[in-house]
Amino acid sequence: MKSVFLFLIAIALALFAAAVAPVFNAVWVLVWVIMRLWRMPADTARKMREQRALVQLEKGLLALTEGDFITAERALQKSAGSHGRTTARYLAAAEAADGQDAGDRAEWYLGQADTRNRKQKFLVELTRARMLTSNGDFGGAKPILEGLHKRRRKHPQVLELLARCYRELGEWEPLLKLLPGMQKAGIVDEQKAAELKEQTAVADLQRSKDANELQADWRALPKAMQRNSEVVMTFADQAIRLGAPEKTEDVIRSSLKREWNSKLLIPYGEPGADDTPKRLKQCERWLQSYPDDHWLHLTLGRLCAREELWGKARQHMIRSLEIEPTVAGYDSLGQLLERKGELELAMACFRNALRMNQGKDPLPLPGDQAKLAPPEENAQLTSEPED
Repeated sequence: MKSVFLFLIAIALALFAAAVAPVFNAVWVLVWVIMRLWRMPADTARKMREQRALVQLEKGLLALTEGDFITAERALQKSAGSHGRTTARYLAAAEAADGQDAGDRAEWYLGQADTRNRKQKFLVELTRARMLTSNGDFGGAKPILEGLHKRRRKHPQVLELLARCYRELGEWEPLLKLLPGMQKAGIVDEQKAAELKEQTAVADLQRSKDANELQADWRALPKAMQRNSEVVMTFADQAIRLGAPEKTEDVIRSSLKREWNSKLLIPYGEPGADDTPKRLKQCERWLQSYPDDHWLHLTLGRLCAREELWGKARQHMIRSLEIEPTVAGYDSLGQLLERKGELELAMACFRNALRMNQGKDPLPLPGDQAKLAPPEENAQLTSEPED
């Protein structure tokens, strides 16, 4: 009996469920339709706002690309009110404001950008650093970029901007440390890397405060840099400036032996207290290989003048000008002639030096006083002072 009773209850419940289910489904569908109808105006309005925001975003980005920063900022302001992609919109708006030199507004936009995850925060800081760099605030951009570099050591733009900051601030040692990463990232090639190493070496030498420090800095340079003619020139110029021209003779001579660069003869013509004869004889040897080098003739003229070889000094200086007129050549000849009392010709030389400084051609020197004797008469220099 008990089992029959339970069976009847189960049948009754099944019949009841079958009867109620359609009604329940109908009620659920009705409620869903009502809710959809209730929310439809709000959804439609939201979609329309998003569509308008996308239109404004595209307009703003296009204007930003064209450099129309005012239009770009206005459009991006309108687009930033809708949900989604707020980081990109505010970053673009910041760049538009920065393009108008409105730093306060640019910073406000950066503050509004979404930084809830690490990538968004990284992009905001990168944009801030890029704007500071473009505005010449390298000191402000450097710590930001250094922080970004610690997080993303291979990021090309971070490397490029940080290298620029170091270069502009004259911080060459940290710049050198960036070079391997920049080369791996393809930012600089071998030639550019060599140029940066050269600039670093030049800057190190230029910072030397006395002759001993300069000598130590020179010896600390890599051998490749000691063979670089621009670095050698910097060392020589700095040694002369610090009152130690005697330190330049062997450095310049070794460099010219490896590779002839006649510009190095300019500091070679600035001897120390006791090495003028040595430099003079060396220049005479070089003259056999480079008889038409105007810088070599000018250097010989200057060295001869220091030894009071007035006739030979004059011949070489004029020969230098015959090969190629230069400001230094006219100035040196003018000083020599002034010392010898030939004031009219000296003034003509000084006027020509001034004309060349102004980009004008020099005028012929007056009379026959500035002509050389036949070349064979000048083949060898004597070591005795002339009257």
